[in-house]
This record gives sequence, C-alpha cells and structure tokens, in this order.
Amino acid sequence: MSYRHLFLTVAATTLLLAACDQKPAGPATGAPIASLPLAESAPPLEVVAPAANQLPPAPPLARLARPPRPLYSYVDDAYELGDAFADSPPDYTVDYDGARPWVWRSGGGEYRVVEQTPYGIREYFYRGDSDYPFLIRDSDYAYAYDGGELVEVFDSYGRPYQNYGPSQIDYASRYLVRGRRLYNAAVHEPRQAAYAADWRTHRDVVLAPQRQWAAEQQHNEDWRRWREQRAAQPEPRQASFAQERAQRRAYAAGTAAAVIAAAPGLRPGGQTRPEARRDLAAERDQAAAVAHAQAETQRQRAQLAGREQHQQAQAESRARNAAEHQQRAQAETANRVARDQQRGRAEAQVVQRGQAEAHARSEAQRQEAAQTRQEAKRPADTGRQQAQVAAQAQHRQEAQVREQRAQAEAALRAQRDTGRRQAEQAQAATRASRDQQVQAQAANRAAREQQAQQRQAQAEAHAQAAQQAQHAQRAQQAAAQQAQQAQQAQHAQQAAAQQAQRAQQAQHAQQAAAQQPQHAQRAQAGERPHPGKDNDKGKPQS
Repeated sequence: MSYRHLFLTVAATTLLLAACDQKPAGPATGAPIASLPLAESAPPLEVVAPAANQLPPAPPLARLARPPRPLYSYVDDAYELGDAFADSPPDYTVDYDGARPWVWRSGGGEYRVVEQTPYGIREYFYRGDSDYPFLIRDSDYAYAYDGGELVEVFDSYGRPYQNYGPSQIDYASRYLVRGRRLYNAAVHEPRQAAYAADWRTHRDVVLAPQRQWAAEQQHNEDWRRWREQRAAQPEPRQASFAQERAQRRAYAAGTAAAVIAAAPGLRPGGQTRPEARRDLAAERDQAAAVAHAQAETQRQRAQLAGREQHQQAQAESRARNAAEHQQRAQAETANRVARDQQRGRAEAQVVQRGQAEAHARSEAQRQEAAQTRQEAKRPADTGRQQAQVAAQAQHRQEAQVREQRAQAEAALRAQRDTGRRQAEQAQAATRASRDQQVQAQAANRAAREQQAQQRQAQAEAHAQAAQQAQHAQRAQQAAAQQAQQAQQAQHAQQAAAQQAQRAQQAQHAQQAAAQQPQHAQRAQAGERPHPGKDNDKGKPQS
C-alpha cells in the first residue's frame, strides 16, 4: 500500500470515527476536507523558491511523439482544477527546504501546489491517481507531462509554443523533479496553517493566470472547440468539480466574514473601541513595519541576484535562439535556392525541348518546301498550280520561322528572368544571413557587456571588501603595536627599577665592606675606647 493510499485510508477512518461520535455532519458549503483555518498572527519572513536556472540539473526529458490525450486537454484540465478551487485560500502549507508552498486538495484527491519565486508564482497540477504533475505553469510558459515525459510547451496564454529550444526542455526537466518532491512533501510532511496576511498579499497574483486563461478561451478556436466537445460528453469529474467550486466559494466568503468578526476590538455595526483601536493599530503598524523592512531587504537581495541570473540566462537564451534561427534561416535559404535552381533547370529543359521540336518542324518544313520546288519543275501545264502550292508553302515556312523565333526569344527571356530571380533570391538570402549575423553579434556583444558589468560589479565589491578587510587588519596591527609598545615601556620601567634597586644594594654592600676592616682591627687589638682618652690626641708631649 502506497503512502497516498495510507493517507486516504486514515482520513476515511477519521471521518467514520467522527460520524460515530454522534456529531452532526456539516453542510455541503462547509470547510473543504483538507483545509486548516488561516493563521492571523504575523507571518515570518517570506522565503521564495529557487528560480528555474537555480534548481538542480536533471536529465533531459524525451518528448512524446503521440500523446495519449488531446493537446488542449492538459491546459484545460489544469484550468478546470483551478476553477474548482475558485478564490478559496490555501488549505494548508508545508515546510519544504525553508520555503512554505501553498497546497489545495480537492475532494477527489487532485492537488494544486503554488510556490513564490523571484519572478512570480509557479503552479503544479496533479491528477488524483498520480504523484507526477500533469502540468506546471510559471510566469512565461506551461509544461504538459504524461507518464513522466514531456508532451508540449505552451506560452503564458495556453497556446502551443512550437519553437521552444533546449532551455525550455531543461526547465521542464528540472520542474518535473521538483514537482514530484513537492507532492511527497504535500502528502507526508506535517501540515501547517497558511497565514492570512500572506494570502491577502498574494491572492490577486495567484488568481491572475486563471483569469488570463479564461479570457484566452474566448479567442482561441482550438481551445474553445475542445471545450465544446468535452461539454457534449460530460464526465463525472465535472459534476464533482462543480460541487467543489460551490463549496469553495461559500467557504471563501465565510472565511472572509469570520476574519472580520474575529478581529479584536470590533463592536457590532463595525465600530471599534478607541483604546482597542489605538493598541491594535500600534501593534499592527509596528509589526508591519518590522516585517515589511525585513521582507523588503530579503526581497531586494533575492530580486537583485535573481534579476542578474535571469538577465544572463535571457542573454544566453537569446544568443542561442538567434544562432538557431540563423541556422534555420540559412538552411531554408539554401533549400529555397536549391529548389529555384532545380526549377530553373526544369524550365531550361522545357525550353530546350521546345527548341528541338521547333527545329524538327523547321526541318520538316524545309524538306516539304524542297519537294514543292521539285514538283514545280514539272510540265508547264501544272506550273501555275505548283507555283501556288510553292507560294503557300513558302508562307507557311515563313510563319513557322517567325513562330520559332518568337519561341526562342520567349525561352531566352524566361531563362534570363529565372537567372535574375535566382540572383535576387541569393542576394536576399545573403542579406538575411548578414542581418542575422549582425543580430547574433549584437546579442553576443550585449551578453558580453552584461557579463563584463557583472564581473566589474563583483570585482568592485571584492575590492571594497578587501579594502575594508585591509583597513581592519591595519587597525588591528596598529592596536597590537601600541599594546606592544606599552608592554615594552612597562618592561623598561621594571628594568630601571630593578637596576636602581641593584645600585642601592651595591652601595650598601660597599659601605658594609668599608666598615668591616675597622671592626676587625679593633677586635684584634682588644682595645675598648675610654672616656677622655681621645682628648689627648693631637697634644704635644712634655
């Protein structure tokens, strides 16, 4: 049993237990099966999903030669599913690589997942029996899949885009891998309530592609023909979608009314207490200012990086498309020149056959004239008749000669016209090739200039960062030098104090050494000083 079947079994068991708990069943306009009430708290900082060229590379998809479904059934199925969800808020969200994609789930098990990117929203549509998306739509194209293979690429209006190149195949391959992982996250990851503030901000952006496709159906004859054919053969799924649509619209209206009624500080009749209004406004303004500043900073960074990558990808795509267009134009020109040359050869052969036939008729006429002249030499009684016959033959011969000359001149004119047309076509092909080369060179120059500007900006940013790092390093070195000088001065003071102390100790040692001989002499003599004895010193003896 797959995880999806297990999930559906658990959901069915939960519904049965709820019924057994003797709770009355909700009306048909109640909340959808997978919906969670919107969170009214301040939403966290929004994290956008990676752009197409930022997704991990994936193996290129093969294109189905014979799709099992009509071509417009893919975009129409996606439109029908989006129309069934109406303008209801997302049922829930999940945490996927830091982003919070929105998830809608129908009663029949169909899913729609919407995620924010630097260039708008990206939508994934799933049938109820598959974990692969059958259509993925971004701001520029829509990619249809069947059995994990690419069916077709459509433009933003839902029209088949026949001239897509390798970049669209690459994006389609990356989208399909992400689409399957998003489905697994939507089914198996813990469900979380979406934030009401986020839905109010992005509601019109989510509904805009659906409105655009609704308008396109009125002008696209192929799409309208398919919808008429489908309406002539109704399916059970259409009835379930109609019921889903009615329930979703009622739920959306009730959710909007509940949000207004549940707002704190509201009185009946729409009046608000002054103190509650001031506190609520201050808190809301403060939270909105902080969230707006953080979101704006993050959005500007993401938009700047995404814009640079998108511009570079666009320049590369334009250069590739210009090269491919130039190659196709050169091939078409060569084929056209070859066809013209073949046509010219065929016309020349026709002219040659005409000239040969005219030459053959002229030879026959000359032979007939010769025979007529020979017959004219017969007896005189038939001379007049023969002269008349000869004159008639001569007139016919002259008329045939004039006709041959006219045919030859017409053949020459046709040949000259053919040669002139071929020359003009060759010149036009040369001019077109030269113009395409100029366009390709201009695109390459623009791409190189853009890359040079990006490299210059990166170099300036690196230089500024290096300069700041150098200034910081110099400041650290100066602080280290000052600390070292202070330490050296302290060591010098300590050394001077130690030197002074040693000098003082040496002086005391010298004084002690000077006193030691006197004490030693006195000790050896055994004399002790007497009072008045020294008074006789220096007196003369009698």
